[in-house]
Amino acid sequence: MSFGNELKKELCRGRLSTVEELSARTLGMLLFARAFGPEAMVLQTENRAVAGLYADSIFALIGLSATISVTERRRRGGETVYTAAVDSAEDRAKILRFFGWPADGTQGLSALPQRFDKEEERAAFLAGAYLACGSVIDPSKSYHLEFSVRAEGLCRALEQILAEAYQPPKVFLRRGSYVAYYKESGAVEDLITLMGGAKFSLEIMNVKVYKSIRNRVNRTQNCEMANLEKTAMASAAQCEDIEFLLSQRGPEFLPEDLRELALLRAENPDMSLRELGESLSQPLTRSGVNHRLKRLSALARELREKVLETD
Repeated sequence: MSFGNELKKELCRGRLSTVEELSARTLGMLLFARAFGPEAMVLQTENRAVAGLYADSIFALIGLSATISVTERRRRGGETVYTAAVDSAEDRAKILRFFGWPADGTQGLSALPQRFDKEEERAAFLAGAYLACGSVIDPSKSYHLEFSVRAEGLCRALEQILAEAYQPPKVFLRRGSYVAYYKESGAVEDLITLMGGAKFSLEIMNVKVYKSIRNRVNRTQNCEMANLEKTAMASAAQCEDIEFLLSQRGPEFLPEDLRELALLRAENPDMSLRELGESLSQPLTRSGVNHRLKRLSALARELREKVLETD
């Protein structure tokens, strides 16, 4: 099962300490489901546990005269979708009265951010909203948590509650739905913890540590490869200059302090500067070897210019 579905299962199992918290979570699920009003109360989800919690929470809080139907169907892509619906108009009216929710919903939305006095109730409400309309991307791929909300007013109310409970989300319009989202890994971790999914926040942190180590290793390897390539190119250029000097003038042409190094480099193109220095009859430091090789390159450049002039 995906990271997002496992998170929702964990939030469904979350224990609430008070009836007020249960009420807050249930209202979050009702409000952010597909429909909430006197004409329809419907939740659609790909998670069976969420559909079951929707029905169980309503019955636990209110007790209905009829049942909440839960149906299952498969989409063309193979995903299973569960639909939970309060079928009785009488029961829908009873739910609205229980939450003190007006039929048109306008007054209820304007007062929603002030409805929860305690942090625990806000957290429970946000967990319910997330269960109804939220999703999160597997952190191994990206950091992204969102609420896809059907109406602008409802999204604005959610924005305010999120800002009071944690921090304001970013919002955009996508195919007729208002999407409130967080993309920073720290924000995703903190919000999941707030809603009751601390175990999954730790998983995100572990993924982040793994990515950091992997990126550091990759950078180190890339740097080492770049250094090796640079060293190989420098060595090839040095060997070319030395071979030119030896073919044109012979080893006796070179000053004594350069001759041994030139012959050593020509015979050992793969040696590092440190290894060359240690292999000389009178060892040199890396910088000393580098200085002498530059002198050899300068001699080769001067000789090439003379050869060109005579030609």
